[in-house]
Amino acid sequence: MQVRPEQLPDHLARKGLQSRYLLHGPEPLQAMESADAIRSAARSVGVAERVVFDGGSQDWASLRALSGTLSLFAERRLIEIRMTGKKPDREGLECLAELLADEQSPDVFMVLAGALDRRQQEAAWVQACERHGVVVGCRDMDEKAFRGWLAGRARGRGLELTAEAVDFLALRTEGNLVAATQEIDKLCLLAEGSALDLQAVIAAVSDTARYDTFQCVDAALAGQPARTVRVLRGLRAEGNEPVLINFGLVRELRILTRVAAARACGATLDQAFREQGAWASRQPLLRQALQRHPIARLSGMLEGAIQLDRLIKGHGLGNVWDELESLLLALASTPTSGKNPSTSGES
Repeated sequence: MQVRPEQLPDHLARKGLQSRYLLHGPEPLQAMESADAIRSAARSVGVAERVVFDGGSQDWASLRALSGTLSLFAERRLIEIRMTGKKPDREGLECLAELLADEQSPDVFMVLAGALDRRQQEAAWVQACERHGVVVGCRDMDEKAFRGWLAGRARGRGLELTAEAVDFLALRTEGNLVAATQEIDKLCLLAEGSALDLQAVIAAVSDTARYDTFQCVDAALAGQPARTVRVLRGLRAEGNEPVLINFGLVRELRILTRVAAARACGATLDQAFREQGAWASRQPLLRQALQRHPIARLSGMLEGAIQLDRLIKGHGLGNVWDELESLLLALASTPTSGKNPSTSGES
């Protein structure tokens, strides 16, 4: 049976503890919370002993021996098989298929497998787990699902966020459920009241630092050269890493370049934004930058930012902060010539 992470608590309450569970996918928070829910359900029905097997060890003989012995302390055990590193070899695949298909075993098996591709999901052991138990896919969310998850998560903690507040948190955490959970926990501690609008959220979750990387790149997109330099130098003085600032710059320049290219091919601006997954809250800033810069200049800035990433990582010569400031100023300014910016470091 396939069950989504958000459905698992209700499934456990209605159907009870099953004998086989597989948690797979790249999203860590969903996997962690799903595993915790299964452990809690196991304890509630008297499965007191928990055994953890490291699938990365490839010691499948030990797993077979473990499953074939009776527990000294309880009638049933929860056996966790963690395969978040090295995937099982042929012996491991056969061992897993055998154990997960064994309906006579009293033990509860929970496999934490990390990301599985389509071929791996068709393996015999995965199919056995789906036939005899529950498969939980912990997948990354798209923008719409993430916003819904954010609002629901906050509501579950007693907070009601406006749509603008949800947009801000979504932008700030960029689909990272762990980071989003931390921000919501921070809101619970710092916010006054349970109904929060955008300004209340900004005031509560703003960093202790005077500036953040969002402000720096946003100032450049908005065409504010003086503020861009002020924020960048503030970030440098506070000990921030240039790689984080350049990461945000590359992301925005990549979207801008692709949107400009789509428009050159006849797409409307709204279509281009939609195809590139540009969030509605970001589009006004992106529009301002598109009005100032043609595609050739945007492409040149993107190339420069990519070269700067190599410079930051030690490939080439040059002053990272100076090059970053030049790129951000180029994005923030209204060009008077067709010259494209690039870093001076050679790779």
